[in-house]
Amino acid sequence: MRIAPLPVSLAALLLGTSALGSSAWAQGKLRGTVRLGGDFGGDKGGDFGGDKVLQFQYSDGTTPDVSAGGGLLLSAGGALQAFQLGRGALDVQINVGIKYRTIPPASNQTATWSRYPVEGLVLYRAPVGLRVGGGVAYHLANVLEASGAVANDRVEFKTKPGVVLQTEYVRHRWAFDVRYTLMTYEVSSGGSGTVNANSIGAGFSYWFGGSAAGSAKGQ
Repeated sequence: MRIAPLPVSLAALLLGTSALGSSAWAQGKLRGTVRLGGDFGGDKGGDFGGDKVLQFQYSDGTTPDVSAGGGLLLSAGGALQAFQLGRGALDVQINVGIKYRTIPPASNQTATWSRYPVEGLVLYRAPVGLRVGGGVAYHLANVLEASGAVANDRVEFKTKPGVVLQTEYVRHRWAFDVRYTLMTYEVSSGGSGTVNANSIGAGFSYWFGGSAAGSAKGQ
């Protein structure tokens, strides 16, 4: 499997956050998080949801779809309080994880889609328990593999930036979020062309080293 190089701008952000990490953690301004979520490509694809890339028909007539934007996402990261804005604050957050999608079990066909998302987000943390913002996302080692009676193929996609918009409700160390990702995949091996990988998602996060509400004064 070919691992794409980390884009320079994102690497700089990761290194800068790491350099500030130890002192910020001591001041309670750096918090870690683990998130489990799901992204959905939408039934009709198009601008809102990701394109349907593979479609199979089972013996009972059902057709499970493999859309470009869908998948289960497990990630970990950290949020650094960059600025205090009145009673709120501005967070810079980095997430790294794995996004995985497969089809329901079938005797004659398998298909899996694995990606490794890296995200850099800027979110405003309001004193009412909300964080709102967005940022840039990259999906590394982006590979779709199919094997069976219907399709036998391996398709790799180039690493290209996308946009993530997120709203999060915070409750002590737990948070619930909804997000929308705008992204296009460009085929690098096993085919040609581009694929719409937009998705809408939701997830739960657990925070450590402090609550998701952080340490902004007045909260």
